[in-house]
Amino acid sequence: MFGDGEILDTRWHGTELLVLFQSGLRLWLPTQRVLLLSKLGDATPGQAQPAFAAIDTIQARRMLEAFRLGIVPHQDVESFTFGRDKPIAVLDAALANLARGQGDVFMVEGEYGTGKTHLLEYAHHRALASGMVTSLVQFDPAEVSPHRPKRVYREIVHNLRYIKDETEHGFRDLLRSATALDMKDHAFLGPVLAKLRRTDVGQQQTEVFWQWIEGESTKEYATEQKSPFRVKGGQRIPALYDFSTAADLYCNILSGLSWMARELGMKGLVLLVDEAETVTHLWDIMYLARSVNFMDGLVRTAQNDPDLKRINDRMVHNRVRPVPYIYRDPSLLLVFATTPSPYDYAYIKLANRIKHRVELEPLEDKALYDAFSTMVMIYQRAYPGFEISDLDQKKLLREASRRNIEGVRTFIKFSVEALDVTRLRAQGILPAKKD
Repeated sequence: MFGDGEILDTRWHGTELLVLFQSGLRLWLPTQRVLLLSKLGDATPGQAQPAFAAIDTIQARRMLEAFRLGIVPHQDVESFTFGRDKPIAVLDAALANLARGQGDVFMVEGEYGTGKTHLLEYAHHRALASGMVTSLVQFDPAEVSPHRPKRVYREIVHNLRYIKDETEHGFRDLLRSATALDMKDHAFLGPVLAKLRRTDVGQQQTEVFWQWIEGESTKEYATEQKSPFRVKGGQRIPALYDFSTAADLYCNILSGLSWMARELGMKGLVLLVDEAETVTHLWDIMYLARSVNFMDGLVRTAQNDPDLKRINDRMVHNRVRPVPYIYRDPSLLLVFATTPSPYDYAYIKLANRIKHRVELEPLEDKALYDAFSTMVMIYQRAYPGFEISDLDQKKLLREASRRNIEGVRTFIKFSVEALDVTRLRAQGILPAKKD
């Protein structure tokens, strides 16, 4: 607001700063209103910088390639998170509650670019590190829409991960471990586990069976009636129904997986759903109603609603083999990330059902500075010999901060592109900037 200046003094335990601005104006200002721009390498400007102090050139360039797209690499998301202490505290508390056996539902809300996906990635990493089974999926109105619950199920099991004995495992590993459990009373997982106990891991037919229970098409293996790789009805395993009224079956399976995870010592199942607002993009009223029913069923399953432990006439059930939405006592944490849509039926229905809301606001100046200074440090690791003056850093940060109105993604993307331009100009590849 007042331009660049120099800090002359502090008072009230550092909560106010005396600043001499270049215009000659001298003011005492609250510390939070002053964007501090110290030289990189001086007193630590950001909490995350030490995490990247040891990265090499290849690692740094890998990170920059992601930054150029406005995103943070999956494996670096915990270290490269700024200004989200309150939302992180909420999600960490939710994970701690799940570890104690208490599932729940949260909604992360924010406009496009505010960092919802980043926060889900953070929760994904924290869940894995906490010994939980977790899956991060993204809704899409064409490919992964809740009005087609089988596609949602397929995406969940495809992305399902957990860490055990310092090794990453997936859905198949989970089910192989679960063959020791007694789940005979589960309509789908019971016969699946029984089949797996009798299956030779090395057979090609086993791979077809795996693809079938993962919700994949196996038609290419079954074009001939006498094919030895057909998954026949004689398996006595219910089909994975590919129609919108099958929400009960898939909620039942997911709650069964959460119970399974806890019985195997992995503290429960964390489902992270991005782009949840895409359900409102469905214009067919029947599809919209079925989508809302499935999402409502997921929410009430995570909340362990006792009314869903039996066939409930108020919920949509499939007509082939209806099952309760909930299996036993699930250990399920469900987190939706969505852009608020206060005039949409689906959003209102979901919002009214979910008690816990996390609202993301644009990052404050201190967080932007920490992120920017860390990016400069990473950039210098990626391009040894790259230098940028304090004055140029201030100018670039000021320009990048203006882009924060458009979202964190735009801020990150612009910052790295601006550093690219600075480097290429210094090398003579781009013409020098005209004054």
